[in-house]
Amino acid sequence: MKFSYTLLKKLLPSLKGKNQLVEALNFHAFEVEGVDGDTVNIALPSNRYSDAASHLGVARLLSAISGGKVGELKLATLKKSSGSRILSVSIESKHRCGRYSALYAEIPKIGESPKWMQEILTACGTRPINAVVDIMNYVMFEVGQPLHAFDAELVSDGISVRLAKQGERIITLDGAAFKLTAEDLIIADRKRPLAIAGVKGGKFAEVTKETTRLIIESANFEPVGVYRTARRFNLFTDASARFSHGLSHVLVERGIRRAAQLLQEVCKAKLGDWVDVNYHKPQKTVIKFEVDKFNKLTGLEFNGSTKLTINKNVCLNYLRKLGFVVKGDFVEVPPERLDVTIFEDLTEEIVNLHGYDKLPSAAPRVRLIPSGSADIITLKDKIRRLLSGWGMSEVYNYSFTGTADGKKMVELENPVSEDKKYLRSNLATSLIKNIEDNWRFFEEVRVFELGRVFAKEKIGIIEKPWLGLAIGIKKGSPFLELKGIVEQLLRGIGLTDFEFVPKGGELRVESDHHVLGHVRHYTGDHSIASCEMDMNELLRVDVEEKEYFPLSKYPSIVRDISILVDPEIRVTEIQNLLENASHTIEDVDLIDWYEDAKLGDKKSLTFRLVFQSPERTLKEQEVDRQMAKIVVRLRSKFDAEIR
Repeated sequence: MKFSYTLLKKLLPSLKGKNQLVEALNFHAFEVEGVDGDTVNIALPSNRYSDAASHLGVARLLSAISGGKVGELKLATLKKSSGSRILSVSIESKHRCGRYSALYAEIPKIGESPKWMQEILTACGTRPINAVVDIMNYVMFEVGQPLHAFDAELVSDGISVRLAKQGERIITLDGAAFKLTAEDLIIADRKRPLAIAGVKGGKFAEVTKETTRLIIESANFEPVGVYRTARRFNLFTDASARFSHGLSHVLVERGIRRAAQLLQEVCKAKLGDWVDVNYHKPQKTVIKFEVDKFNKLTGLEFNGSTKLTINKNVCLNYLRKLGFVVKGDFVEVPPERLDVTIFEDLTEEIVNLHGYDKLPSAAPRVRLIPSGSADIITLKDKIRRLLSGWGMSEVYNYSFTGTADGKKMVELENPVSEDKKYLRSNLATSLIKNIEDNWRFFEEVRVFELGRVFAKEKIGIIEKPWLGLAIGIKKGSPFLELKGIVEQLLRGIGLTDFEFVPKGGELRVESDHHVLGHVRHYTGDHSIASCEMDMNELLRVDVEEKEYFPLSKYPSIVRDISILVDPEIRVTEIQNLLENASHTIEDVDLIDWYEDAKLGDKKSLTFRLVFQSPERTLKEQEVDRQMAKIVVRLRSKFDAEIR
């Protein structure tokens, strides 16, 4: 928003220069975006229009920051009237207009405004027009209250503040025509609309050089209604900007009395009736100030230390400088400060005036989180990276479903709709639907989800984090592909001790006799495979798998063994036998798997066994005896042929 340095200096004579103004505002209030000649461009926060969108408001703020006294404005003395034949006001839409003041005045003629006023208006970005219009704009910039002047000769039978009739039309001061709706608030007389309330005046009752009788308007309009009208018509003005952000009711009288004073001084106006309608004094905002609460909130009281705190008298003096009324521990907020409603707002005002640069630095206090709380987050991130890297897409489905697929389903007491009345008990149902929905666009769909499932148990409702994967292929079987992805995923997160156990047409994923999840195959119009795993179980075995032991200081002995077995014998069964054959076996790995017609109905497997003791050096003869025992067990259990 543009301000005139000349006017600020006039209101606050102690102001020592533009540099002081810029520094004071930047450090204690608002950002100054730039200074160009007499124009100072200030970035006002949206909640400070009521008190600071005026030169008087900024001058008062600068006075509180840098010292000096703000000069008193001359305000005309007006006598209220209940209305007259010439001037009457009625408000039909009271919720949209909280206060409406109208002043009748007569002037000999309208000339140009004084040069000093024109220079200030120009600095504020407004073009001078004539003395009356310039005074209206000048008062808006000076005290923050928008005003408007009508030619009283063209107003028929008083002023009415009402909602427009649907389709009613108005031509504004710039000659633009607008078709009004029933949501637009207007200022009208008995015959027609005279202005769009809070936005722009109309052409019909425009003040011209021939005007000698005036009706001056100063009102308070509801912010949301003004904003909606301005936006609908794309008609943004200085007045609509102020009204849209909200203004205090007290500005209405201050603005019209200041305008009356300037009309007398500049235009030799003779003042008449003043009507002030629908004004109810707003309830005072009073906040209790607690200095201990202030120092804790700002961090000045750190770990019980009071060395850096600001005492109560200093805090309250800052508030007095800003115009707050202090009575004991209670602070009365100025009526213009619509932004101050709670204790934290008072704290902000004190810190702003004190200066953030004066607040001491302190090391941040960080709450230590047990490692277990972060382990599942780390595991999820690793799973996301691996699956995304293999071409799978992550999806996010609702936790609600409309189908009850078991007695343990959790039913909502107040569901948002009939198809979302239960909490889901699995991820596969949603993933399969994701695949079916996307088959319109793709031949193959690969998705996964990290979500939560729910079940009703005796102890209450159980909520568990699960991992779900699903692959759908229109032509082909995705089951083995999904099994391979699950296997690589488990190895990718650091698991080596796991197996797939066939059971009832599905594969059960196990590790150390604990069930991690299941891989299933669905057949229909197209083929779909899914896998669901319990993240809590996955995390538990993953953490156990990462136990650390000191490296043995004794050398290891490595032996390879190749065997021929029937193809239906599972590798994991053989590997389990080898791992448990001796306490000196440190590791067992499958290093070769070979199947060929030359081998007949057999498959060739080669395992590498690592023998090592943490207590002593093993001898070759000792390892030979253990290998002989292993051969006997392999022949006995699997009818293996040693190659």
